[in-house]
Amino acid sequence: MSESVVDLLLSLRAQGIALWAEHGKLRFDAPAGAVTPALREKLLARKAEIVAFLAEADLAERSTVRITMTDGVRLAADLYRPKREGVVVQEPLPVVWCHERYRRAEHVSGGVLTKLDSQPWLRELLRNGYVVGVVDVRGGGASEGTRPVEFDPQEARDAHTVTEWLAEQPWSTGRVGMFGMSYSGISQLLAAGTAPPHLAAIVPQMAMFDLYAFLRPGGVFRDDFARNWGETVRRLDTEAGAAHSKDADVAGVVAGHRLNARVFEQAATLRFRDSTDEATGITPYEHVNPAAALADISASGVPVCHLTGWYDIWVRDTTLWYRNLANPQRLVIGPWSHNKWSDEDIAREHLRWYDHWLKGVDNGVMDERPVRYFTMSAPPGTEWRTASHWPPPHVRPRTFHFHEGPTGTVPSANDGLLLADDGTGPGPADGADAYEVDYSATTGTTSRWSDGYGAGFRYDLTANDRKALTYTSPVLTEDLEVTGHPLVHLWVTSTHPDGEFFVYLEEVDEKGDSHYVSEAVIRASHRGLDTPLHDAMGLPYHPGTADSVAPLPGEPVELVADMHPTSNVFAAGRRLRISVTCCDRDNAQVPQRDPVPVVRVHRGPGHPSRVVLPTAPQV
Repeated sequence: MSESVVDLLLSLRAQGIALWAEHGKLRFDAPAGAVTPALREKLLARKAEIVAFLAEADLAERSTVRITMTDGVRLAADLYRPKREGVVVQEPLPVVWCHERYRRAEHVSGGVLTKLDSQPWLRELLRNGYVVGVVDVRGGGASEGTRPVEFDPQEARDAHTVTEWLAEQPWSTGRVGMFGMSYSGISQLLAAGTAPPHLAAIVPQMAMFDLYAFLRPGGVFRDDFARNWGETVRRLDTEAGAAHSKDADVAGVVAGHRLNARVFEQAATLRFRDSTDEATGITPYEHVNPAAALADISASGVPVCHLTGWYDIWVRDTTLWYRNLANPQRLVIGPWSHNKWSDEDIAREHLRWYDHWLKGVDNGVMDERPVRYFTMSAPPGTEWRTASHWPPPHVRPRTFHFHEGPTGTVPSANDGLLLADDGTGPGPADGADAYEVDYSATTGTTSRWSDGYGAGFRYDLTANDRKALTYTSPVLTEDLEVTGHPLVHLWVTSTHPDGEFFVYLEEVDEKGDSHYVSEAVIRASHRGLDTPLHDAMGLPYHPGTADSVAPLPGEPVELVADMHPTSNVFAAGRRLRISVTCCDRDNAQVPQRDPVPVVRVHRGPGHPSRVVLPTAPQV
């Protein structure tokens, strides 16, 4: 991958070389001998790209201010007011802003890396007549204060104050929106729950719904994410690098940040949904759970455009937000992971939403069907679909049962068969597949979970399948579209009273390589089901409370779990595969028990282990 213009300019600045554009020409000022023939050749080769970038850099005026909260804490904010022909626009404009957890701006190689550099799609907002604001959260970046827990209610109250401050500025129309992904996506929803009078629209991109279900899905601790994310925010909060305003007490700001709660240590002790944090005396999964704000967010009436991707860590969460809010809404799901998405698509969706709700433009966004989603591997030109509801009303469940093998497709622990229950052939015979737990099984260090903290996204499940129980279909004779929430039923026993079960939905190509589509996880002792306080779309809800946990008995019991939603065409000539392991070494905490447990997955009429796929007719 070639060096970005931002990285190139920052490296030149570190060498004392200044570049600027003048009437379409590239000019520079540099120490004697700094511009070598090789560097001159590089600059000439990238002249057009650099000139265009520098012209864009003059798109807005950036100013840094400090906004005072109701308790006197001051938050650092960058404000970008668009320019026209080099002059700042004077008439009032609508404002969109981000409540930033990961530094609104930082010093890099002698320069300042801003939000416009890291997310260039924001320039489209400036070009289209919006003021853009980025504000460091309390206890983070260059803002004052301390964080006793992530998503503390005070943070939402801060967002209320910031929104109203922005609305009062002379360069603001009083119509304010919010943007931001991940933490900042959640912050938007929680801000809406405080009902700021001037908050006119939000676009939460990839936002968590249920804190417990994310950190401990099915009772299994995602320790790798919690540890790495916790270390990242600790470093950002306490180490040098955040860009401060001129009047900042830098030492005092950092001293306050050092008192922030340690994320991993806090999360590691909270084993159940009703666990209490000893340091604060609160029950975090209830006290700071985004889903707990549902009623307040709905009551606010703030219009919400949800953005997510099929490989995002919070795609399931986003569909739950959509199903549970009464606000004017739109749901967009692309072929993206948490940190890999399309700038063009993201800019388009933001602008359409803001233009309608902040500028009153009749652009038809509310006349369309509210769900827009991308179907992976669909015929070219048909990938983007729309629906009136989620899940789409035209999908139908289709059951695939586990059968005895072999299929000859993989040297796994059993090489079992996966067959559709179409009522035309014999069902699976009674039996069970034994599996000695392999604690080296892993989906790798570039999974959807590690991508959530920036480690990259890339899967190859072929090696993991060899360490698993597998159930593989015959070669598909026609395309099979799966759109919605797959559901897995496992009937299990074990030589140990507990165990973790990781289940993967895969597509096996013509070469025999396995490709990740989705997954589910459930700890056997957390198999109990209950009725949630929200609309769970009929999916299984595991309460995760201390009194709901039960060890495995001697006879087979059923574990039920939903996989993350997907929309994928399994192509004719390929195969479906379900693989089951009892460990995902690099992504989840699994205790290594001694002696190594032997589990059995039972199948047949009495114990029908199966996967239920939401299938759709081909377009």
